[in-house]
Amino acid sequence: MNVYRYETKVDVVPIINVSLVIVLTLMIISPFLNETEHDVTLPEAAASRMDDTEKLEIIYTIEGDIFVGEDQLTLDEVTSLLLPLFENSPDAVAVVKADKNLLYGQVEELIARVEAAKAPRIAIATGKRDEGGDAP
Repeated sequence: MNVYRYETKVDVVPIINVSLVIVLTLMIISPFLNETEHDVTLPEAAASRMDDTEKLEIIYTIEGDIFVGEDQLTLDEVTSLLLPLFENSPDAVAVVKADKNLLYGQVEELIARVEAAKAPRIAIATGKRDEGGDAP
């Protein structure tokens, strides 16, 4: 009695090729995902990275423009816009990204408006210092 056995082979090479193309594409695109379209020069400090809990970025440019996400606001509108956002998110973190060339009083006023909006936590974004020592 003759018994024929068919051996099935799965060709995994095309699957591997597609997977590598997807990984390569994500590696190329990933540096651009955190870029904002508003130019802000952050002050430098030695600090730890923050986890990605519910972050709300508030950007304060050298020109005096304030952005929350894509919305441009005036200083007077900050509290009224942020208040409902923070009431619904008790774990949210307000991340203030202010240009280092702004006067301290201007940044302090923005932080006071964010505090008035009952932000649970407020963080001030900074850039990394050079490995060689203190920043100038």
